[in-house]
Amino acid sequence: MRKVLLLASLAVFLSFAGCFKRGPELVQTPLSISISTNISLVGIGQSATITAIVYDQNSQGVQWSASPLNFGTLSNSTYDPSTLTATVTYTAPPVAANSSKVTVTANSITNPSISASISFNFSPITISLQNNLVGVPLAPLTTLNPYNRIQLFAAVLNDPSNLGVIYSLSPPNGAGSLTVLDNFTSLYTAPTVSAATTIIVTATSVKDPAVTASQTLAVLPSGAGPNVVMLNVNGGPVPGQVYSNRAFTSILLCNPGSITTCQTIDGILVDTGSYGLRILDSEIPLLNLPRISDPAGNILESCASWPDGSFLWGPVATADFYIGGEAATLQLGGVRSAVIQVISSAAAPVPESCTNGATASDNTPELLGANGILGIGPEPTDCTLSGVNYCDGSTQSTPPNVYYACPNTGCTTQDSPVLVNALQQISNPIPLFSTDNNGVIIQLPAVSDPQASTLGTMTFGIGTESNNSLGSATVLTLDANDYFTTIFNGQLLTNSYVDSGSNGLFFPDSLPPCSVNQEFYCPTSPVTLSATNVGYTQGQSTVNFTVEDADSLLLTFSQDSVFPTFAGPSPNRGACAVPSALCVFDWGLPFFYGRNVYVAIDGETVFNAPASPWLAY
Repeated sequence: MRKVLLLASLAVFLSFAGCFKRGPELVQTPLSISISTNISLVGIGQSATITAIVYDQNSQGVQWSASPLNFGTLSNSTYDPSTLTATVTYTAPPVAANSSKVTVTANSITNPSISASISFNFSPITISLQNNLVGVPLAPLTTLNPYNRIQLFAAVLNDPSNLGVIYSLSPPNGAGSLTVLDNFTSLYTAPTVSAATTIIVTATSVKDPAVTASQTLAVLPSGAGPNVVMLNVNGGPVPGQVYSNRAFTSILLCNPGSITTCQTIDGILVDTGSYGLRILDSEIPLLNLPRISDPAGNILESCASWPDGSFLWGPVATADFYIGGEAATLQLGGVRSAVIQVISSAAAPVPESCTNGATASDNTPELLGANGILGIGPEPTDCTLSGVNYCDGSTQSTPPNVYYACPNTGCTTQDSPVLVNALQQISNPIPLFSTDNNGVIIQLPAVSDPQASTLGTMTFGIGTESNNSLGSATVLTLDANDYFTTIFNGQLLTNSYVDSGSNGLFFPDSLPPCSVNQEFYCPTSPVTLSATNVGYTQGQSTVNFTVEDADSLLLTFSQDSVFPTFAGPSPNRGACAVPSALCVFDWGLPFFYGRNVYVAIDGETVFNAPASPWLAY
């Protein structure tokens, strides 16, 4: 019964429906657009096909666009209404040195407010140069003798064409020769030179000439080898700032055990007055160096304080360390990875026993005047003197203000120092080398007037190779605190030392200090002086030097970085009639000009020489 009535009612409704005039059909908006692509990563000149399924009853398709603008092209746009499918081809630019995220968007033609987008990473060609015979990244400054050869390999990524690279030299003349072995490999032969010379080898992508990679090679007249690296007194790594009398080098750091996760750091200050590598955290963004912690999970932090009141603060970490052909790394058979300090970039609380009244750490290149410090003084760690370790509890139960154990939340200003095992202390990397590990020789050319820059060398090992013999150098033995005595102007300066990290000669005298640069002397005319250095048990040498008006020189030669006549007052500005801890002659970098300065490391043996530590020149 219900069914019959329902059908009868429906028939009546349909009969009336034929009497209505049909109005215009309503326009339907697109329901949606779904989008996909065949790949998620495109390289230089590569193409990707993007597909959009367009749910639009009007079958109008889509309008395509790409972002960033003018970064590649869109072509071959199609639309099939029977399948509701729109396609387009995106082609990456043929030349592009910078990476970018590419976004392709499909906007409905019927209703442009409805769209769908898809993004994928654009990866340009990248090149890294390696020593093909060793299979590891090249050291920042690879040092060669005349006629030495090195086989360079360009590791090229994101180049599906596999066209490789073209090698070139700078300067184009007199820089040696390149022999092309294949699309990626070239054999470089060093030229004969009369003075230390830097040469740049550049690999340029054939597919994208905007992409290059360069390697600096240092060619020496003679005496080079894997244990020799270049030093550059060049004003430092901070653009727009010139630092006087600072010798810099370059190093290669890697995550422990890795030969691929590595980073070259230039602008490393070479310092014979400290121990171990201290690197700014801001300069190693590609690395994830493991921090050292105690059994409770506290992070070991290091404090390095300096006589001028500044300090460095940051965690202790391990890293594989390369410089020239030397390495402190398990990967190449070294004793162990180096223990270093990573100088924190963050402004965090620092124990007052570390800051000693200072307000901030030297944790930027501008404040430090370098990207890091390579301490190569006469001790194996930063907490030992003459075989005595003052931080491991073997000598004293109260630790010095050097190491702190901090939770992940950080230290507080009231935290106290802790004892640390010797293997966890920041290490002078030289004793970790497999050979050439007993000392270092620094050589800088003689200079008499200010100049923009100068090149020198740092040679590892003493008496371990044909290029690092002690020869006839005068050896000065050091006391239990690594000091010798300087006799100057009737004073016994018993706590004297040689320090390449100091930018002048600093000693007590009546010379007038400068009015502007008060750390230096400013005599009214050049003054020639003389001092005699006396070793603790043996060795004596007289040194003549000249002091000039530093204010005037810095004003006249504002863009120069080499000043052989800079000197200033030591902490004790008065006379040292009675020897004391303040009776210091700090023989800074001007002392190194024109000399070969040897530093023998405590605990290491140098053939036919006194027991270390000692220095010689």
